[in-house]
Amino acid sequence: MIGHKKVLHRVPVEHLTFLKPEKLGRNYHKVPEYIKGMTGKYPRVITDYVLSHYRINVDMRDIRIQEHFKEVPECRYRSAIGKVGFSIERPLLTELLESYYGGTTLPLKDAPPVSASENRMRERLGVDIAKICARLLLSGSPLDDIDTSISAYEEVLWSYRIEFVFCSLATGVESSIYLYLDSQVTDELTRRLTDEPSSPAGEGVGQRLTQLPVQLDCVLASTQMPLSSVLTLQLGDILMVRLLDRCEVHIKQQKLFYGAISEDDGTLFLTSLDSVKSQ
Repeated sequence: MIGHKKVLHRVPVEHLTFLKPEKLGRNYHKVPEYIKGMTGKYPRVITDYVLSHYRINVDMRDIRIQEHFKEVPECRYRSAIGKVGFSIERPLLTELLESYYGGTTLPLKDAPPVSASENRMRERLGVDIAKICARLLLSGSPLDDIDTSISAYEEVLWSYRIEFVFCSLATGVESSIYLYLDSQVTDELTRRLTDEPSSPAGEGVGQRLTQLPVQLDCVLASTQMPLSSVLTLQLGDILMVRLLDRCEVHIKQQKLFYGAISEDDGTLFLTSLDSVKSQ
């Protein structure tokens, strides 16, 4: 073998996939797809939180799952399922801070040094967004207890980083929010993937029909206008409407029940006010 290469390929080193020993023998290859699927299922949950708490309109442009990265999180938290990290790019953090306390956002090149207010805002955002994302990844299970006193010298093995790319509708600047997951959180997600129940071979057709996904349409508001007013509507016009106390929930055009809209941690919930079987 002297004078001959053991690996014969022309693939650049940066394009090679490096296996991590701690991930062998587990369904870790499914974790990025699971994370993107669960977070992408509710794309407005973080933007609604930002709008309701900080009065800023942002549009989510992309969700990226990264396994190989060198950056470390700005904030680190300990939870019941493992350690979570959080970082936010400064243009978005500054806009949130100025909107919350009042003032005018300065251009990035003229931005002052990081202040204590920015650090407090970053810590608060990290806790809230970690709870929101944990609820998505854990299929609705809340993450109540988060310890922010984790030591900065404690070494953490971060397995994945979720990058949420946002664009501010006010400034047009794109910024990202990063959520880091350690190996313990990844193990919990892998366990959930492994423990997903499969349909028994002898399951009846009737029982399988009840598991089919159904799209529910909720009518939040309605108004009556003359046809002449409708024809004069332009892009950007604002209509004065009042949210209904009892919202009709439809499947296609068929009314199913009445419900009420509530909000918790930046997430909208629909509460049924009637029994579905009685309709």
